[in-house]
Amino acid sequence: MASQIPPPNPQADGGAIHNDQELCQHLLRNLNRSVALEILPSRIHNNGTGLFAMEAIPEGSEIFRSTPLVNCVRSAKHAKGEVMVLPKISLCTQCGVCGYCSKDCQAKALEKYHKSECEALKRSPSADLWTRMLYRVLAMHKQGTYSEQEWQALHHLCGNQRQNNSVFDSHKGIDISKGAKTSIQSKLGNEAIQDLFCKVLTNVMCINHQEGSPGITLDLVGSFVNHSCDPNAFVFFEGSQLRMRSLKPINAGDEITLTYTELREGVLMRKRKLHRGYSFFCRCNRCKKEHKELHELSFREGFSIRDFIDTEIKFDNLKNQAFSNRYTIDQVETILAVLTRAIFPTRPWPDTLLPMSSMKFCFARLYSSSNNHRQAAIHALQGCLATTNRSGPEWVDFLHTFLRYFAAFIVAPSAAEDDIPDPHKLQYFFNGLLKELLIQGSKVYGMDARYTIALVLWYADVLNTMEPPLPGEEGFADIFGSAQASVLRWVGVDEGMGVDLLVLE
Repeated sequence: MASQIPPPNPQADGGAIHNDQELCQHLLRNLNRSVALEILPSRIHNNGTGLFAMEAIPEGSEIFRSTPLVNCVRSAKHAKGEVMVLPKISLCTQCGVCGYCSKDCQAKALEKYHKSECEALKRSPSADLWTRMLYRVLAMHKQGTYSEQEWQALHHLCGNQRQNNSVFDSHKGIDISKGAKTSIQSKLGNEAIQDLFCKVLTNVMCINHQEGSPGITLDLVGSFVNHSCDPNAFVFFEGSQLRMRSLKPINAGDEITLTYTELREGVLMRKRKLHRGYSFFCRCNRCKKEHKELHELSFREGFSIRDFIDTEIKFDNLKNQAFSNRYTIDQVETILAVLTRAIFPTRPWPDTLLPMSSMKFCFARLYSSSNNHRQAAIHALQGCLATTNRSGPEWVDFLHTFLRYFAAFIVAPSAAEDDIPDPHKLQYFFNGLLKELLIQGSKVYGMDARYTIALVLWYADVLNTMEPPLPGEEGFADIFGSAQASVLRWVGVDEGMGVDLLVLE
């Protein structure tokens, strides 16, 4: 255990960590690195810090693995997917809030932070994740968990209250900081805690699993990776480890980037959320291209950009409220029609214009909940094929979600109706896309990831029922092409939007 570390000076800025190369090298040595990395002045963030590749990194390669400084799990109740189940979480019997995946996990938590946070969580069981993360950061400081270098690096994180006032104020930062000081009985001053809370709000990342996000994490090196809406890397969790992998080839000397926001949303919604959450605007090539295309579309169609973003916000609210408000499918369709007419008075919202692809999956879920597997499969396929960026974790998620709905459909009685392609074509279409999911998933997550292993088992199970030719065998390409054409005609999607299988290349 490290000794108690003096608090940072709340009047002094943390400064750029890249000016302290000894500290940077210490942080990098603590990573399980697959490639050479350096922490240097960013080319994206003015006066900021970035993570750089010092050697070429191929697409689909591991960059590093790390054990984050702090994790905070949402709850013990995680959604169970069709393929992979998240570890079972048991709650602390005292506070009923803190979750553990094992007895060993519980013992380590008590030693590092939970002795100091348990009583605070008992008094505030409904505290949100960000407040709980602040409790944990303070509890770790109180229990002497941080090393001197970790505490220094934490102080260097971007998120000074003076720089990110809107982020801090939106979370009622001063009141929460004062409450945390009292609850944890921290010896840090009010301003120091407020500064720490702003750093937490700015630098935490979602713990990403295929089944959703069960919590948030604060990783020191990960916090120095800057944002792009066209990122060359991404992070996900494997057990308690954070893993970073490349999404495209990265040249030696390139800055590594991640996305801080949901890439399945339109450029204006991404811009809005980035500014509200991080106080900056993205100026990557993807954003510039989509801005230009949207302005050209607004000129042709006669709508204003202001009206478009207002409508997109309402789309977002509709997706979030469709299930919590128990809307019927007819009610959602009526609301969607009203929103569409505000922008496109005489025609439907284009499927390829965000956020319609996500809206299609919303309908798929609604239809599936009412056991209408035919319509669930149709809407899921329309949503899946509407995406034009067919790589990375978003594409894997879309493909996986569609296949779950399609698997339920092809065994349902409605699959035998007269207007539907024959069962053999449905099965060949499914087989080809399942193999594609396995290839894409292994490239994105790596062969040793639990998610990929689960996909391998799923494919092996289906393989036992496949009729030849199998994906990758001679003759399969022609059969799949014919099957896909039939399915796309049935769901009303242009054949040019079909999937080009990597297995056929």
